[in-house]
Amino acid sequence: MAEENQAAASAQEIESGGESLEYVASSVPDSKRKSLISLTFVLAGYPIALSNFVIGGKVGVGLTFSDAISALLVGNAFLILIVILTGLLAFRTGLSTSFLSRRVFGISGSAIFSVLLALSAVTWVSANGDIFARMIPATFSWWPLSVPITAVLVILMWMQSAVRGYKGLQFVSYLGVPAAIVMAVWGVGAMLQVHSIADLTPYIPAEPITFASPTSQIVGGWIFGAVITPDVCRYAKSRAHVVFAGFIAFLLGCFGLQFAGALVAIATGSGDFIVAMAGLGLIVVAFICAIFCLWTTQDNNIYGASLALQNVITNTTYSGKIKHWHIAMVISILAAILAYLGIYTYLSPAISVLSVLFPALPGLLLAEVFIVRNPQHHTNVNPRAIIAWICGGVVGYLALRYNWFVPPVLNMVASGLVYAILMKGAPRTSDEEITM
Repeated sequence: MAEENQAAASAQEIESGGESLEYVASSVPDSKRKSLISLTFVLAGYPIALSNFVIGGKVGVGLTFSDAISALLVGNAFLILIVILTGLLAFRTGLSTSFLSRRVFGISGSAIFSVLLALSAVTWVSANGDIFARMIPATFSWWPLSVPITAVLVILMWMQSAVRGYKGLQFVSYLGVPAAIVMAVWGVGAMLQVHSIADLTPYIPAEPITFASPTSQIVGGWIFGAVITPDVCRYAKSRAHVVFAGFIAFLLGCFGLQFAGALVAIATGSGDFIVAMAGLGLIVVAFICAIFCLWTTQDNNIYGASLALQNVITNTTYSGKIKHWHIAMVISILAAILAYLGIYTYLSPAISVLSVLFPALPGLLLAEVFIVRNPQHHTNVNPRAIIAWICGGVVGYLALRYNWFVPPVLNMVASGLVYAILMKGAPRTSDEEITM
């Protein structure tokens, strides 16, 4: 009897995708949806990242003050739009990014996308682990450990919240988001004591860049983050919560930190945020800010990679047998090994090429919801989606190489249009429709 009860419980968990599996294969139940405050903090934790200071710094030193602000507004407006639209889709379905991709790619087709997503996330984690590990001895000369060992310890620290699922992300975000914002405001405030906004507005770059270049950096640098926000938005209780949380999270995390990076860069003449902060005598403030910025972002990467691999596993005999924390731990250890060996430097070019393919997903999903209305999540592989995905990637790559407009935007639009055209006349596999 005990064995029967255990088997029944196990079967029920597999079917429902319970908390131990982070509801990976099913919709998040209403009873487990989160409050607006929780949703906003966890969503904000991802874009509150050190890279946004860096992006802002590059934009700040390469454009006039007014053009820099315009570029930040245009780039982030597009990101916020993607976050809200895909977030609403996640709210309606309760599904993660990887499982949503089944609606266009099919069951096995989505596994390809999921593996690429996981690989990209692992590379980001290992790269940022190495970056932060190099910051520690640069900030504290007494630090006794080597950079590779420090990188391993840092990634294992990020793992602590990721293995605990949404609850872990929430705990770190409640601490990290306010701390990162306070540190950023502190740094900008210290800068404004030396240079007022009026002093910065006449700035003319010594080596000006085109408007398209920084806009592409803003969107390209965070399109991956925008694509995986459904992993969090599926916990929303209402459409209004998705819109508010998505807007505030990326306004603060992306635009806010990029704006701060631009101001500091213009004031100091350096596009390197760490160097600029050191020039202001705020290297310790920058270091503390980096701790929280990196932690709240990288545990999200580990979490998203775990959900992506769960999407692959559900197609095998191991479905429901491997818990979320098992996969999150394996991903973290793999990233730690890559960081220790420095292998990520060899993988980065390949992942950069693969990242050109990520903007296609929102284009495909939105084309499905608003135009095609023929979800493919019951099919094995949808070759039309694969073709549209590749076409969008080619357009994005060419746009990036020849500096056309904003490559991720062209990628997304091209993917969606090709998908809508190819799906005309395709046999209907489901009558399910989603009302955004």
